Amino acid sequence: MSVKSAAARYREEIGEVRAVYRDRPSLLFALILGGVWLLFTVFTLINPGETFVLAIAPSVIFAVICGLIYLYMGGEALIIAERGVLIGSAAPGLRPYVIRYEQIAPGSVVPVTGARHYSHAIGTGVVPQSTVRRNFWTSQGVHFVGPSPREARRHKPLVAPFLDAPVNPTDGRTMWFAGTGSSSPHEAVRHIAEAARRAGLNELAERTQQAGLVALDADPKNGGGRLPGVA
Repeated sequence: MSVKSAAARYREEIGEVRAVYRDRPSLLFALILGGVWLLFTVFTLINPGETFVLAIAPSVIFAVICGLIYLYMGGEALIIAERGVLIGSAAPGLRPYVIRYEQIAPGSVVPVTGARHYSHAIGTGVVPQSTVRRNFWTSQGVHFVGPSPREARRHKPLVAPFLDAPVNPTDGRTMWFAGTGSSSPHEAVRHIAEAARRAGLNELAERTQQAGLVALDADPKNGGGRLPGVA
């Protein structure tokens, strides 16, 4: 599912798209994939097949595999619409999470830098979570407290439920993070504030507009305590 098709699928629920932030793979990741493909190609050419087709077939297959890896790992997006946001992968066959603005806790939306330290800041370590949309190249993004991943799903996935973050036993909410790629997380937060104001959610809009940057580093105490929802 592309960004355009995802927006069209959920337009009735969250309205028209106002901004899109793609957390695309870094140049380093692309070079690593290219290097892996080149390495496998060299190995296959050392002992090529009996025909031209058999000789190049492994190289073509490896290229397709690397291309699919790049496509699916690079499909992460934060789509900001009139009445809510879409978070998750827009790669073919996958569907993002749908979160309406009234489901977001006022005062919890903040821009974040140092995103490679995010998981440690919220106390999950290296354990992947379905609500933390971050790859190793992600350097910045938006954090907020919203609905459980089960509430935000509009499909029945096979693997994602096993990666769901625990919800707060008091209000049933959980923490979310979405990367903004090379774009400023401040800009994404501003778009959310403007959309929330147009939707009539003034408290969410005002507190989001006033949100300060949370800069994370290797010491969780320097930023984790300022992330809304982190005890």
